[in-house]
Amino acid sequence: MSGMPPRPVRWTDFEGLYALRAHRYEEIARDPGYGMVSNPTKPTPGEFASWFGEMHRAVLEGRRVCSVAEEAGRIVGMCSVVAEGTAVETRHVGVLGLEVLPEFRGRGLGEALLAHALEACRGRFEAVDLSVIPANERAARLYRKLGFRIYGRRPKAFQRGGTYHDFILMLKPIDPLPSPSPTAEPPVRPPRTSRGRARDAVRARRTGRSDRSRTDAKRPRSR
Repeated sequence: MSGMPPRPVRWTDFEGLYALRAHRYEEIARDPGYGMVSNPTKPTPGEFASWFGEMHRAVLEGRRVCSVAEEAGRIVGMCSVVAEGTAVETRHVGVLGLEVLPEFRGRGLGEALLAHALEACRGRFEAVDLSVIPANERAARLYRKLGFRIYGRRPKAFQRGGTYHDFILMLKPIDPLPSPSPTAEPPVRPPRTSRGRARDAVRARRTGRSDRSRTDAKRPRSR
């Protein structure tokens, strides 16, 4: 993989992510079979700003993780996992989306992005779900490599230009974060009884007399 390692998204990534999103529409125009879903038209900067702000809010609230990759200061890929729906009962499952610019594919960047995002999912999601069209075999291989397994197929779930594609449904359980090690408590000493305190006092007096005797023995005697 070239460039810097993936990192969490930042507020300053707005322009870079907008350029990445705009490129998606150019690729769809060139390749109608490109499997990434999109809105009917390219969003305006204002429309994208609304999505960007909501995305950051979801990250701060723990409902989303978002990893980005950059090359020479340019964002060239993004991997996002967002909670499935808004219901409390489904928030333990995240839905994954991965996007890499064409000229940066085949370099291990997608794998690095995916691994970074999945690690960030620990402690936030219990499983990650995704959909991929059968024609995107390269992406399916990557998902299988990182532990996703096929659990179903949704017929004719994807349609573009009058052509239908099935969705292959894949899922990966997320390992929980390790439990913190319990802090060892110092041993508790039983309270001293009055008899024990008396023995200690006698022992201290004897030790004091012994110390004084040794000190006197060391003193030179006057002639």
